[in-house]
Amino acid sequence: MKFGIITHYDVHNHGAILQMNALKKVLEQRFNIAADILQYTKNYDFMGCDKKYKYEFSIKSIKQYIYYLRSRGVRLFLFNVKKKIIFERFKKDEKLTGDFYSKSKTLDGIVIGSDEVFALHTGPTPALFGYALPSDKVFSYAGSFGPTTLEEINSLHCTEFVRGGLSGLKGIGMRDLNSIHISETLTGRKALLTVDPVILYGYEKELSRCKPINKKYVLVYAYETRMNNKEEYQHIIDFAHKKGLKVVCPGFYHKWADKNVNVSPTELLRWFKYSEYVITDTFHGAVLSMITGREMAVKIRDNANKLKNLLSEYNLEHRVIDDNWNLSEVFSAKLDITKINNEIAARKKTSMEYLKSMIEL
Repeated sequence: MKFGIITHYDVHNHGAILQMNALKKVLEQRFNIAADILQYTKNYDFMGCDKKYKYEFSIKSIKQYIYYLRSRGVRLFLFNVKKKIIFERFKKDEKLTGDFYSKSKTLDGIVIGSDEVFALHTGPTPALFGYALPSDKVFSYAGSFGPTTLEEINSLHCTEFVRGGLSGLKGIGMRDLNSIHISETLTGRKALLTVDPVILYGYEKELSRCKPINKKYVLVYAYETRMNNKEEYQHIIDFAHKKGLKVVCPGFYHKWADKNVNVSPTELLRWFKYSEYVITDTFHGAVLSMITGREMAVKIRDNANKLKNLLSEYNLEHRVIDDNWNLSEVFSAKLDITKINNEIAARKKTSMEYLKSMIEL
């Protein structure tokens, strides 16, 4: 069988690439399905013309890159240039970029997901909602609306667009409760809560091959646009140095860190695995902490829909950093790794059964 995957394939984000790679490997290794990541043209209409140019490489985007260079600094700019090169090499090596969906012949199936494929903050992209895809069997796996709410869908005049797309899917697998609420409200159909592909695949083989890191450190995994408030990062520095640890930031550049490391998506697993503590404010930062069994503290921001849901699923609400940055309190009790792994196993079983049922339709 030949399947296609529709997801965010063109972002320079470790979590997005890890989940894409994970779903492809599950289809190939568990179900013996040849899977391609399908390209499509993303809609940026809701961002305005000026902002959408930053996602393009053209004369029109030069102004955006000059502003970026001036506002962020040369070191961050060069760090991200190198990161893009690393990501493109990884995607090439793992064969993570296929043809445009419009050029594909009829496929046996197409999976939409995972990640925030249904989020509407940039604009409505037909392919992400299953429109005109070259298969009679299109379903979602661990899809998410991200920060998009039902009220926003209505205010953006996208209700019928979203309803029509979701109604046409053979099955609806979502990653969080907000996304399930939206899909069930608009379609009247049952949606299933499914685990992120990073959890589903687990990266056990890759983790078993990781070489030890001969230093002790606190790992900080956060976008460079966040955790740059001195009141925030000073708490991290004080906590780490009190423990006799360095602060290491893999994947994103933070000028206040002791060390910034540019890594491939799978190299990021190694830095998580050998950390003493993890401090993150991202969904996949929390996911990677879970599958590597690390002590973690999570700062929740505008990603509350997905992060709160993830933490509650695994009874990890006590790992949330409050406004006082209570790191010592969060880390005062050890995580029950066995309990987390048992919950992961149960949720993986349900998710794999759903994926199997969709494939066998």
